[in-house]
Amino acid sequence: MSSKISKPAASPWVETRLPFLASWRAHFTAPVLAPDAPYLGTLPTLITAALVFMAVSGFVLSIHYDPGQGFASLQFIDRDVNNGWLIHAFHETGTTMIFGAVYLSLFRIIYTRAYRAPGEMVWVLGVAQFALLLLVAWLGELLTDGAVSYWSLAGATQAAGNFAGLPGALGAWFFGGPDGPGTLARMAVFHAMLALAIFGIVALHYAARRAITPPAAGRVRVSFHPYYTAQYFVAFVIFALIFAVLVFFAPHLGENRLNLAPANPLAVPVAVTPSWYLLPIIDVAGAFPAPWGGTAAVIARLAVLFALPWLDRSNPAKPGGGLYRVLVVVLAVDLVLLGLVAGAGPSTATTVLTVVFTAYYFLHFLVLTPLVTAMEAK
Repeated sequence: MSSKISKPAASPWVETRLPFLASWRAHFTAPVLAPDAPYLGTLPTLITAALVFMAVSGFVLSIHYDPGQGFASLQFIDRDVNNGWLIHAFHETGTTMIFGAVYLSLFRIIYTRAYRAPGEMVWVLGVAQFALLLLVAWLGELLTDGAVSYWSLAGATQAAGNFAGLPGALGAWFFGGPDGPGTLARMAVFHAMLALAIFGIVALHYAARRAITPPAAGRVRVSFHPYYTAQYFVAFVIFALIFAVLVFFAPHLGENRLNLAPANPLAVPVAVTPSWYLLPIIDVAGAFPAPWGGTAAVIARLAVLFALPWLDRSNPAKPGGGLYRVLVVVLAVDLVLLGLVAGAGPSTATTVLTVVFTAYYFLHFLVLTPLVTAMEAK
C-alpha cells in the first residue's frame, strides 16, 4: 500500500520574507469596498499618481537646473536639452492638474460633510497636504526666476526681515537673509525636501482613510479588482486626456504672463500676482497691512479649514441639510471671485473686494457653519 506524504502549504519564498506583498494582494482583492462609490472618490489616487509624476519630472529638471542663473537655466532646458521643453511643460501642467484635483476634492468633502466623525483625522491630514502643496508650488514658482517671481521673493524676504524675535529668526533661516545669488539655491533645496515630505503626509492620509473604512459584515461589498480597477482606469484616462490637452495647447494656463520675462531688479511688474492656484490664499496678504496682517490672514485662512470638523455642530449620523449645501456653493463662488479679483491686479476696488470676499470666507466658517449646523441638530 502506497502512502502519499502531504506537505504543508508554503507561501512563495518572497512573501514569507516580505509580508507586505501578501498584505497588498489581500487589500487589492479583498471584498471590503462599497459598490456605489462615486467617480470623484478616485481623486486622492489621481492626486497621488500626479505627485509621483511630478517627482520624476522634477528630478529630471533638477539635473539641468542652475539656481545661479535660474531664468537662463530654464531657457537652456527648453531649447537645448532633448525633450526638455516637454518635461518642463509636464511639470508645469502637473501642478495645474494637482491643484485642480485638490480643490475639487476639498469642495466635495465640505459639500458631503465627510470631515465629520470619524473622518476628522482624514480631513486634517488632507488640509495639511494642501497647505504644504501651496508652499511647494510657491517655491517652484520662485525657481523660474521670472519678473514676477523675483519680486514675489523680494517681498517675502523683506516681510520676513520685518519680524522680530523667533518669527524673524525663522524667516532669516529660511530665506538666508536678503534675496541674493544664493537664495534661489536655498529655495530649490526646500522645494525638493518639502515635496518629498508631502509623500509622508500622503501615506498618513491613506492610512487614516483605511482606518475608517466600514466593516464588511452586514453590508454588500465588492472586490477592488475588477470592479474598481475599471472605474480607476476610466478616471485615469479622463485625467490623462485633460493633462495632454493642457500640455500641448495651454502649458502656461493660469500663469501670470509677465513672469515669462526675465527678472529685472530695476523694474517692478504691473501686477505681482502668482499662478491661479495660489491666488485665493496667497494674494489675500496684499490686502492687509504688512507684515503681520498679511501673514496672519494666510495662516487664519488655513486654520479655519483645520478647525472645520469642530465648527460643524451637527450630528455625524445624520445627512447634511439643503441650506448648508447652498452655503457651500456660495463659498465656492466666493473663492472663485476672490481669485478673479486678485488676478486683476492692484487697485483700490480690488483691495476692497478682496477684503469683502475674505470677510465672507471667515463668516462662512466661523458664523454660518456653526449656526446652520446647530439648527440642523435640533
